[in-house]
Amino acid sequence: MIESQATDKRKLILETTLNLITDYGFHATPISLIAQHAGVGAGTIYRYFDNKEHLINELFTAIKKRVIKAMLQDYREEGSYKERFKHLWRNLIQYCIANPKEFQFVEQYRYAPFVSNMTREETFIILGPIMQFFIESKRAKAMKDLPLYTIIALLYGPIVSLAKLHLDHNQQLTEERIDQASEACWDAVSYKSEN
Repeated sequence: MIESQATDKRKLILETTLNLITDYGFHATPISLIAQHAGVGAGTIYRYFDNKEHLINELFTAIKKRVIKAMLQDYREEGSYKERFKHLWRNLIQYCIANPKEFQFVEQYRYAPFVSNMTREETFIILGPIMQFFIESKRAKAMKDLPLYTIIALLYGPIVSLAKLHLDHNQQLTEERIDQASEACWDAVSYKSEN
């Protein structure tokens, strides 16, 4: 029971931090404000996290774990590479739209200097199943033989832009538009023989 309470407090601190940082930014969100909004003492936060940077890194990692879980929801390896790709892509954009604070946090802080190299490496490991899919697709000549970071840029950039348009109420992302966009992204990275 004590372990469960500790997990709940840690989760509360992380969620409170997410809400405050996306509303006020990193520098305008001191530990004292997080403690106040979480209803815990600042000392409680320091029991779980060394400092604010450690807290942000842990939040970043926790969000990445949720993202990969969402991407892999109902994923099956039996489909074609295109079907599997579109499934992963659609799950990711739907997650971004359904979780705007997490999406905003990752977009705002993924290149921040206080996100450690260790956190970046850990999130790359978390994304291992997706990377494996890309590698497998390239080997099978279903996907162009591009560096992984190029593939990610070609696929993730449109998700970011479309999710922002949707969340800013400039565009309504219908299922049809999401499907059209996933198809276009597949076209951008799929291997086409020169016949």
